[in-house]
Amino acid sequence: MHANQAVPAHWLALTVDGSRCGWVDPDTARCLVRPSSPFQLDGAQLALAPDPGDRPARSRAMDWAARRLREAGIVREWRSEQLDVHAEDGRIIATIERAACRALGIETRSVQLNAFRPDGSMVAARRAAHKLSDPNRWDNLAGGMIAAGEQDHQALEREAYEEAGLRLAQLPLVRGSRLRVQRMVAEGLMIETVQVFDVRLPGDFVPANQDGEVAAFETLPVQSALDAIERGEFTLQASWAMLDALRRSNRPSGPDSTT
Repeated sequence: MHANQAVPAHWLALTVDGSRCGWVDPDTARCLVRPSSPFQLDGAQLALAPDPGDRPARSRAMDWAARRLREAGIVREWRSEQLDVHAEDGRIIATIERAACRALGIETRSVQLNAFRPDGSMVAARRAAHKLSDPNRWDNLAGGMIAAGEQDHQALEREAYEEAGLRLAQLPLVRGSRLRVQRMVAEGLMIETVQVFDVRLPGDFVPANQDGEVAAFETLPVQSALDAIERGEFTLQASWAMLDALRRSNRPSGPDSTT
């Protein structure tokens, strides 16, 4: 899988208040241009026009777009989760239904947690078969989207408990690198910024999924994890996160959580 694919040259910029916040293919753009639509074609742009000027009104326009794409069959899975929409300068300008982000090329932000046993082995989670993206692939112990209004550490705490039953409050965390992934996916264009964290697990910790999105857990020696990454058995984000932890630790047995 390629992690930094270029946006197709014929795609249109999705703009709000003159600032790009996403990318859409021409067919998707045409689906959103209707007499009652808050969006208009403007040269090489699909613009929210006129700009309502405030975040709640922009969010209502984004919700209209998400629902229109669901009606058209372009958005297949509805999550009922709101994510922040960022302008190019990082400002939060609206929120949108998570399921519509790829179809509109809107950047998402997520967290990934590398989890290490005291002996340096890594705990991996197999994604459930019903998940829309990367079903049955191996993943980190926990990871997921940063919801609208959340900070990354809040999202991490929520995901760690939902996916593995892990309470992070008393555990030392290492903040790793911030990674960026851009690639074409079935739903459209994936642009995602991933904040990596590492944790050293208590010796007696047994992961227990809470939300039905993990099929199994497995403890892997680092070399076994690297071999699985090489075979493409891990998600792209998890692969990058694991390699980031090992690069930062500069040793094959996992990171030193005391740093």
